[in-house]
Amino acid sequence: MEPMMNILILCGGRSAERDVSCVSAAAVLRNLERRFKPVLVWIAPDGTWHLQDRLGDFAGHAQPPRFPFRRRPAALELGSGRLLCGRRRIEVGAVFPVLHGPMGEDGTLQGHLELAGLPYVGCDVLGSAVGMDKVITKRLAAEAGLPILPYVVLRPGDPLGPARRLPLPVFVKPSRMGSSVGISKVSRPAELAAAVRLALRFDTVAIVEKGVPAREIECAVLGDDVRPRASIPGEIRPNAEFYSYEAKYLDPKGAALLVPAELSPARAREVRAIAARAFLALGGYGMARVDFLLDKSTGKLWFNEVNTLPGFTSISMYPKLWGATGLPFPKLVTRLIELALARHRARARLRITR
Repeated sequence: MEPMMNILILCGGRSAERDVSCVSAAAVLRNLERRFKPVLVWIAPDGTWHLQDRLGDFAGHAQPPRFPFRRRPAALELGSGRLLCGRRRIEVGAVFPVLHGPMGEDGTLQGHLELAGLPYVGCDVLGSAVGMDKVITKRLAAEAGLPILPYVVLRPGDPLGPARRLPLPVFVKPSRMGSSVGISKVSRPAELAAAVRLALRFDTVAIVEKGVPAREIECAVLGDDVRPRASIPGEIRPNAEFYSYEAKYLDPKGAALLVPAELSPARAREVRAIAARAFLALGGYGMARVDFLLDKSTGKLWFNEVNTLPGFTSISMYPKLWGATGLPFPKLVTRLIELALARHRARARLRITR
């Protein structure tokens, strides 16, 4: 019998989304098939890595955990594929990063894993960086002919004049942040300056986007960079003005998740087709959740953004959408690991000499 492959699961991190990351990691642990052996590393807010034990206790968490993380410094040995922790040398077969936001989802961690010579789940350095940056995402989406809403980019010290010319309401967001952290809905001119200041607390770039009365439609994409598959669409119906961080993770009644979304067959096919196009245009690989806004007044479908490391909690849309499409959570985790290994094998065959 072949030995079980060690799967290094990474959670925590240096972003404001680290608590959510731990809940996602707990769900991945619960759904890892028996042919894999989990190795869990918590990345502390200061960026240090720590090997964890008591994985059964950790896997039981379904809310932002109060888990007493152990401080057992660990690090990857570049080039060897080993995790070092004191005198322990753990061979790593593949990495499943379950990190949301900067320093985990933006290409920085992916670059580290490339240097370590390890297969890893999800988009590569470029696809991760593009997906994390809302401004670059919108520019590439426009180049690919995807429908996007009007927007304005602001940096510290920029005048607010261009943003004030957008019709209200507008949404103000940090360019490189997820889980609705730092997002504001602005319905009155006097609210804009404070909303921009809030967004710039989380990133050096803010994006101000025209708001529309919309249904929030999401579609999960899975596969390689040639023929990705798109799931059936789902819908988020927030019980507030928009789908905030609190509605996503803290308020059990913050939103209703409809899977599948109530769409005509033709509109569902349109969502799936554009989701796959967006995935390819933005350099996707492995997985992404593609988010849309469906204008209630005009029926226009707008591409909103792509999330290259979507939530994996028990209530997250990405695993829910694939479950409804016929791929249960454990099989989804396995398929993502298989895609990571396939990309690693393909890249290993590339020539590095002339």
